[in-house]
Amino acid sequence: MMLLLRHALSVVMTVLVLATGAKHASICHASAVENLGGGQTAIPEVAMFRDATEVLFAVAERRRVSDPGAPWVPRRHFVKDADEAHRIAFEGPNPIVGMSLDDLIECSRTSHPNAGQLVAFSGVHRGFLHLMATPEIKSVADLKGKRIAVDTDTGYASALFEILRRNGLKRGSDFEVVYAGATNLRYEKLLRGEFDATLLGAPFTRLAMRQGYNSLGTVIDALGGYQAVVLVANRTWLAQNKEMASAVASCLIETFKWASLPENHEKVEVYVGEILGGLGGPAAKQVTQDLFGPASEFLPNGRMRDGDTLVVIDLFNASRGATITQDTVSKLTDIGAGMGQPSKTD
Repeated sequence: MMLLLRHALSVVMTVLVLATGAKHASICHASAVENLGGGQTAIPEVAMFRDATEVLFAVAERRRVSDPGAPWVPRRHFVKDADEAHRIAFEGPNPIVGMSLDDLIECSRTSHPNAGQLVAFSGVHRGFLHLMATPEIKSVADLKGKRIAVDTDTGYASALFEILRRNGLKRGSDFEVVYAGATNLRYEKLLRGEFDATLLGAPFTRLAMRQGYNSLGTVIDALGGYQAVVLVANRTWLAQNKEMASAVASCLIETFKWASLPENHEKVEVYVGEILGGLGGPAAKQVTQDLFGPASEFLPNGRMRDGDTLVVIDLFNASRGATITQDTVSKLTDIGAGMGQPSKTD
């Protein structure tokens, strides 16, 4: 009964997030062309996962309702898994896709005609990733013989499998792999008992913890760093729409700066509570701290860190038998679109 109640609550939360997001989006997009300037007439829709990035965009929408001078906010299309994100990056219709750095590298090495056209123009966050497990599982070692969920075999899966490997668990013999889709879907399925553990990102990590699920550690703590989501576009589109791409990246960067200011935390907590379907005060406060507190994993200026990208490179090479380098990642970024060089200290 408790499990069914938890599932019902999670479904209600997701529906409310969709509803409130659509309401605020309709208000914000009316003046988007005016704010962008430069004769732009098309409003881009970002294809992305429903993760910490969406909370940041949704905060930006609510801020803009009360402050029309706040950054313009794009529409969003939420993908069900990494495969859908890949297809959209290659073929559209959305010109911008939020995906993991690992997925961008994976796409760039395929035989698709547009593989060489994909480029990251801004980093977004380092993942906020915890290995979350059912209440009875207390350590990574307890995952032996259990069902462990991933989205696809790309993206965050390489990090998860490496953490398991370092704890003596071998894929193919010590645990069962379940393919369960995007982060929000894995969260709902974890609550329904469809598997025993998975990587979750904020805000779903905190929501799961509050319902008794255990964090077995973070990806960054386990691997020493990690680069997660980047904004990706086709090079040709980007060359013709730099101002628009910059507006999308700036929305995230400027909203994070605003939300991180202590004097705005009370207002942000209210926004976060609304975004997550009426989340109560203490819970909203915790999620706000996770996302916008001193330990936040958002990239404050859109620049990736060398150490984080090297972790992804090492994981990619080990899991695919590849030999990519930091130079490979540099060639997959567009400095002119405002992302800047990967940074050692930012």
